Amino acid sequence: MDGYSLCAKNEISALSFSTDCCKRAFLSAIVHTCGSLIFSRGGMKVTLSVPTKAFPKKIKAVLCDLFGDGVKAEMKSGNLVLSGEKLLPALAWLGIFSKSEEGELVVERGIRTPLIKEDCCAVNYLRGAFLGAGSMSLNGGYHLEIAPSSKTLAEDILKIMKRFGIKARLTERKEKHVVYIKDVEGVSDALALMGASEAMLELNSESIIRQFRRDTNRRTNCEIANISKTVNASVRQNESIRYIEKKVGLASLPEKLQAVAKARLEFPDESFSYLADYLGLSKSTLKNRLNKLGEIAQKIKEEND
Repeated sequence: MDGYSLCAKNEISALSFSTDCCKRAFLSAIVHTCGSLIFSRGGMKVTLSVPTKAFPKKIKAVLCDLFGDGVKAEMKSGNLVLSGEKLLPALAWLGIFSKSEEGELVVERGIRTPLIKEDCCAVNYLRGAFLGAGSMSLNGGYHLEIAPSSKTLAEDILKIMKRFGIKARLTERKEKHVVYIKDVEGVSDALALMGASEAMLELNSESIIRQFRRDTNRRTNCEIANISKTVNASVRQNESIRYIEKKVGLASLPEKLQAVAKARLEFPDESFSYLADYLGLSKSTLKNRLNKLGEIAQKIKEEND
């Protein structure tokens, strides 16, 4: 795998989710793009190719959150194999299967519309599709592509990209339908949208060296990366606070930390600066208290493992 692809996929594998619907869209894309159905005496199973070392742990965590012990995931012969009593209904819920007019289950060729109704879910579907069937290369140019299992799925992925203003195209190569981007701005925008900020910044640095691009383009792309990092930080903060709330309650926190936790929950999408002004705190003080909440959440998790 190209080093840039691995960098981007590692970043995406480390991202968290804001809602279960985002997890559903992400997992649906994974199964649709890198999954294979297997029917044996032991029942139906799904094998997933493994693009990164962090991938199995990521998928197992998502499966546990959505289906509990009903769907199991085990590494076998280099692949992640899904099985369990809830696998079939899980695949139907993920939009992998649909019912024909005769009432029979058939494999869904495209993306079921409700899965990507919300923008956040559409972004997570794109992340899953890139992890499952995507690649990126800077050899001789700038190229990012996703090669899914069917033309219908490729067309639907192309629609997601266009939905966010990314100029992608569709081509056929060796009997596969490929969604691709071949310009540096498009690849950069796609990486920023998917949350692969470090890969995007590395791409932009390479672009500057090769093409001596103007400083304005570089600044614009860095701003996109910073926005993506801010959003990801906010999501992590909210997850930590909600975890504390669920496990031990916010009332267990010192008053100063309670105030910060409640403010972040009340304004989940507001910037760091806005939150500091609202609480009448310096940015450094707010940062320290949010970090402390993260440490508390992590300690609770370790105690519960």
